[in-house]
Amino acid sequence: MNCLEDIGILLLIDSSRPISTSTKLPRWIKWLFWLLLGVISVVFAEVVSFSSPFPFFDGWGLLVVLPLYTLHILVFSWILFSSKKITLNALFLAGAIFGMYEAYITKVLWQPTWGEMTLVVGGIYLVQSALLVLFWHPWMAFAVPLLIAEGLFTSSHEILDCLPVFLKRRLIGKMVPATVIIFAVYCGMYQGLNSPSAGISLLSGLASGLIFGILTCIWRWLTRKQTYSLRLLLPDQREGMILSILLLVTYLWQGILVRSEALPQTIGPHLTIWGMYVVFGILLYLNIKHGPDLPSSSSENITVLNENSRVSSSSWKAALLFGIVFSLTSALITWIKLAAVPVIWLSWGIGVGLGILIIVQSIIFSIRVLCGR
Repeated sequence: MNCLEDIGILLLIDSSRPISTSTKLPRWIKWLFWLLLGVISVVFAEVVSFSSPFPFFDGWGLLVVLPLYTLHILVFSWILFSSKKITLNALFLAGAIFGMYEAYITKVLWQPTWGEMTLVVGGIYLVQSALLVLFWHPWMAFAVPLLIAEGLFTSSHEILDCLPVFLKRRLIGKMVPATVIIFAVYCGMYQGLNSPSAGISLLSGLASGLIFGILTCIWRWLTRKQTYSLRLLLPDQREGMILSILLLVTYLWQGILVRSEALPQTIGPHLTIWGMYVVFGILLYLNIKHGPDLPSSSSENITVLNENSRVSSSSWKAALLFGIVFSLTSALITWIKLAAVPVIWLSWGIGVGLGILIIVQSIIFSIRVLCGR
């Protein structure tokens, strides 16, 4: 057994609790979890970047942003969890395809709304495309929300298990508070750099925290003495197909109504995006199809809690710690924005570099699979 499992993983339910073989799950439990997952994705992708500081309090956020992120994270989680065991490469690739919505929905890959408009390759802006597709969405809109949601609301730890060992060590035990603070400071710097004032930053953090807190309280009250694996809470085959159709419909209506004037009028830029979809799609398929087998213990179970058992409070303390440090850091950075610039630039370089490395590893893995090695 992995030594990390031996010492116990933060945010998980005690493994000594009895496991039911029942797989019956109330549908409303799933729906609430889906909403929580979508809210977390919106918070880390849109609130942290200040692209949408109050997404749960305006029409654009409720009618466009929240449905868009919720459908994306559900559909690509459903695809990702079609594998027997989650791998880091597959997690990243699913998130990268998630990020490709920045082409046909927002049109940002073709006509950016931020940053310098330079380095055009194949009809897309290289810097914006790299940051959004290779860094921001794979991690902040997909991997981080899944990691947090699985840790706070489920009995499984498949996302944590697929992370590199050095990172897992910092997400368990005594290292957690320091890790949470560092990540919260980074997120606060990111938002504060784009926020117009300290008051707006504090209000944005408070508003998002309020919505997350209310939904979390509802979840804990409704589930009470039961906790479920992430696989069980994610869409099944039928639900995944329905959600995929809804996502396609979302692409159609938002593709037409959102910045339609920014759609390229020539075929070249479209071919670039189609090529990216094909490459990412093939790599994801091969990484899922030929990924490693699931360990002997199945995670598709409901864990029934004993009367004397309860979810560790450390996870909720970590969530509260993040919210406080994030909001305060964001407010502070609005007064000293230059302090955040080198940190953000460094994160961009590391994030995009890591994304390129994972793509290269995925290509090598796919070639070996296709060559029968």
